[in-house]
Amino acid sequence: MNQMKKIGVFVSHIYGNYQHLLCTGIIRKAREFGYRVEIFASNDGENLGSYGTGEESILRIPRPDSYSGIILASGTYLLPELQQKITALLKNQFSCPIIDINQQPSRFPTIALENHSPIGELVNHLWDAHHFRRIGYLGNTVERDFSSLREKAFLESMELHGLTASKASCFLGDYSRESICKAADFFLSQPDRPEAIVCYNDAMALSLIEELKERRLDIPKDIAVTGCDTLEFGQNINPTLTSVTFPIDQMGETAVVQLIHALHGEAIPSVTTVSARPHIGASCGCAGTAAYPYAYSRSLSKRIGMLEKNLITNMHMSAQLQGVTDIDQGMELLEQFAKDLPKCRELYICLYEDWDEVSGHIRELTLTTEDTHDSDCILLKLAIKDGKRLPECTFTKRTILPDFLCDSETAAYVYAPLFFGKKAFGYIALSYYDREVAYSFSFISWLMNVNSMLKNICDKKNMGLLVGRLEDIYTTDELTGLYNRQGFRIHTAPLIQQAITEDKPLLAILWNLDCLKTINDTFGHAEGNFAIQVLAHALENSAPEDAICARLSGDEFQLLGLDYTAGQAAALLDKVHKYLNHYNKLHTKNYIIQASGGFHINKIKHPDGVQELFDAADKNMHKEKKGKSGDILR
Repeated sequence: MNQMKKIGVFVSHIYGNYQHLLCTGIIRKAREFGYRVEIFASNDGENLGSYGTGEESILRIPRPDSYSGIILASGTYLLPELQQKITALLKNQFSCPIIDINQQPSRFPTIALENHSPIGELVNHLWDAHHFRRIGYLGNTVERDFSSLREKAFLESMELHGLTASKASCFLGDYSRESICKAADFFLSQPDRPEAIVCYNDAMALSLIEELKERRLDIPKDIAVTGCDTLEFGQNINPTLTSVTFPIDQMGETAVVQLIHALHGEAIPSVTTVSARPHIGASCGCAGTAAYPYAYSRSLSKRIGMLEKNLITNMHMSAQLQGVTDIDQGMELLEQFAKDLPKCRELYICLYEDWDEVSGHIRELTLTTEDTHDSDCILLKLAIKDGKRLPECTFTKRTILPDFLCDSETAAYVYAPLFFGKKAFGYIALSYYDREVAYSFSFISWLMNVNSMLKNICDKKNMGLLVGRLEDIYTTDELTGLYNRQGFRIHTAPLIQQAITEDKPLLAILWNLDCLKTINDTFGHAEGNFAIQVLAHALENSAPEDAICARLSGDEFQLLGLDYTAGQAAALLDKVHKYLNHYNKLHTKNYIIQASGGFHINKIKHPDGVQELFDAADKNMHKEKKGKSGDILR
């Protein structure tokens, strides 16, 4: 059994750059301390229609007693509902230390990023290195709270240097082209035009630089511009953008360090701050490092090519899985598609035992008695490790994966729920080579294809039950359970064709209850129906398996058999009579149940000839009925 210590991580939108860096820092530092990381990834808030309503099934995956500590990246959740449910789960069911990575107050010790004061450090740089005195601030109305904090740091730094600064030096706008044009008009129309403009973030800085260049201004010769968050694009233009770098991976490392302190019983602060750092480029007037747009263009071309390849692969995957109605067939296809997942070392698909359970209303409609209890087992339906498929197996819910699968080479597993709407199927587990988290945005489509396939299989099962029930209703007599007229016609067609093809005789028998009207009039129609059911039971118990019985209407029953002799037919009639006689002796009804039957055997040349056989059997049945007294009352 693998006893490696584990740290659990809850994060949303793991494919984002922030989340990727955060998890990378967590995994790197956790490995130094001898811990494996298990990441529970969700995609709350994505506009995926009804598909995404089951994201909260992520709550079913972790085992509360399996972790030395938990890191919650609560700031990555777009909507509060799932984040609140995860927080409640951790608070109520997990006894280990918990660290939150968030910019907002939390009930857990928090790792926060101080990303506002570096704006002041940029002002310091503009004053110290370039001796700029006239500096403006371009703020953001969309993210007003963060922008106000950065604006405050800007004004405080300006005041510290004795520079003239006020609200008049600041312009607040949004990301639109119109707003950026107004910002440029604002700064350029001032009597003392700014020598430099500090922008809320890189996106606004890059848009402002574009607008200023269109107005034939040189950056930074005519006016310097800085950003904040060091976007990749800003570092691949000339001049490279002076900005602020956020040490996201350091936040992940710090979270692990604080978790280890807590595990050792040490007191940790309620908030631990990790500070951002200025990143000096050339847009402020420094020499900086020259960008190589050609290399960046090639890099973008490769990414576009990869996106196109992923799109085509996912379209092909969707088409292949769309018609899958058998789970084993589906796993065979997924084994092939798993080969296209970049850097994927391990892939496991784990299904809850009730993953394809028939819904309650379908069970009710189809009279299904399927066992619906939730057992302690999980089915490892698909297991791929180092390119090899392992046998499927079951394991208990005590662990997320069977112990024998996990080894010390795996630094982290990523778990994502499998679901469609509110139906939870199970989960998928991934690990990557080189201890990376290569979980890309395109994997959402991969997951959706798997989930759609599982839903189709469940729908097929439900539909099969419904179709079967409809066939029963269409072909089965509700009172007796025998075939009705339509069922008799459908199921005797092959028998009739075989008789014609092989030139064999058909046996036609017709039965009719004696004195059904007397039973109905004397004891009521419920007793009449009861008598009909008794005759049906007599036929079921007496007729050979290769013969086909049906209740056509009222108290009229038919049987069709292939290649019978007259002696066999007479014995069959006698067996029915003996069944009824035995029944009458055992039951104390105020009437006896008896029936009259007649048969006819002959070969036919055409399917229509069957009716002639039953017409002849009907005449023989009435001959037997005429010979009876008609007295059924005791």
